[in-house]
Parts: sequence; structure tokens; C-alpha cells
Amino acid sequence: MDRIRFHAGALAILVLISAPAMLRAEAPVAKAAAMDNATAVNLAGRQRMLSQRSVKAYLMLGQGIANGDPRKLLQESITQFDVQLSTLKTYQPTPAVRNALTALEDAWLKCKPMLTGVADRTTAAALYDANEELQKAAHSATVAYETASLVPLDHLVGIAGRQRMLSQRMAKFYFYRTWDLYDAAADMELHLSSAHFSAVLNALDNSPLVSAEIRAGVARVRREWEPYRQALFANREPEKMRKDAPRVAELSERVLAATENLVTLMAAQARALPRQGN
Repeated sequence: MDRIRFHAGALAILVLISAPAMLRAEAPVAKAAAMDNATAVNLAGRQRMLSQRSVKAYLMLGQGIANGDPRKLLQESITQFDVQLSTLKTYQPTPAVRNALTALEDAWLKCKPMLTGVADRTTAAALYDANEELQKAAHSATVAYETASLVPLDHLVGIAGRQRMLSQRMAKFYFYRTWDLYDAAADMELHLSSAHFSAVLNALDNSPLVSAEIRAGVARVRREWEPYRQALFANREPEKMRKDAPRVAELSERVLAATENLVTLMAAQARALPRQGN
């Protein structure tokens, strides 16, 4: 199976940032009063991140990479994924969302038993493809929520939220390399994810849709991103990369915190806008 799987839609995502498509919402299936579409896009986007963060923590645990408590990080990621999936299932505004959540749950049920077992190299190898399928399913769910809305900023929330996922995805592939697993494929994905992260930051900066406060959030992400990028590519030999692994783990969490703050700001701006039918 081909394991070099960067999403071909990356360029289309950048187009959406500057000129979001006004996509037609499908007929409602179910709607929970406590949820709104911007919140759902945010939660579904966070599922993408958790799909990568859980495997990052698993790889850290299996290799004994010390930065905080990887076992606790893994358990927190699994628990949060479960809770958010249950929350998302209370808000299914279109058939596309309903189908995407079913596929997401199926993919999760394949990954979760591996994540909760013994962290070893054999299972890590099996997780590679299963986790990629999970990330794709979470991405499809996010896009389904985005297209259920006619509000351009909902699409932008999803695009910015993908930066959270990329922050963890890069660390995940770095730790696959330090375990000598799928070296060429992981190296390729690491470089592609880095390029996409930088491109989206630039596009967000130039979007006419974002406020000055959000641009300040983008600047914060950029400040955290630069040392992380340098650490990711300081070495190419797995043995030398292992020495830098704790630093990579630490910086991946710092970038995640900055991107989480950015998405929170964007989701708040999106919720403040008038909604169709309101």
C-alpha cells in the first residue's frame, strides 16, 4: 500500500481561504439546540488533531521519549476523542454529516484497540495505515460540517483547525522516523506537512475575512512555529533525531496551544455573524 498520502486538496484549501465557496446546505436531519455549526466544525477539526496526537503519544510511550507523561497524554487524547465524537453525534444537520460521522466512528473503532494495548514497534507499524484512515475520516467529517453552512468563516475555522492537526502530524512522522519505521514515507509526509503549515499561515494572514485580533493570533503561531520547524529538520539521521525527540515533543505542544487559541478566536468570530434563517 502506498503510504505517501498528502491530501491532494491542499491547494483547494488555500483557495477557500481567500474566496470561500458558498456551498448549498443539505436538508436537515437532526439538530441539537446546544450546538451550532461553527462549534461543530471546531470539534470535528479537533478530532483530526486528536487522531494524530494519540499516535504521537503512543510512539513516545513505546520509545521511552520523556517529555511530560506520554501515557497520560495518550489516555487524555483517547478520552477526549470519545467525548467529542459523542457530542458531534448530537448535531447532524445533513445526511453528509451523518454518513461522515458513521465512517469516523468505524475508523476509530479500528484504531482505539491498538492505542490502548501495549506500545510496541509491531503495533506501531500496524497503526500507520489505520491512523491515516482515521485522519482522513475526521477530515471528511470536518468538511461535511463546513459544507452544511453558508457562512464563509465556518470554512475558515475548519482550515485554521487543520493547523492543529498538522502540528501533531509532523511530530508523529518524526517519531516514526526515530523508531526506524516507514522512513522514506514518514520523511516525505513530514516535509509536505511542514510546507502546508507555512502556506496556510501566509494565507490566513492575507485573508480579508479575519480581524486584527485573529491576525495577532496568527503572529503568535508563527513565533512558536519557527523553533519547532528548525527542530524537526535539524537532523536527518534517526540516531541524531532521537536525541532531539523530547524537544520536538515539547515544541509540538507549544504550537498546538497557539493554534488552538487561534481557532478559538476564529470560531468566536464565526458564531457572532448572522446565520441564514435567524
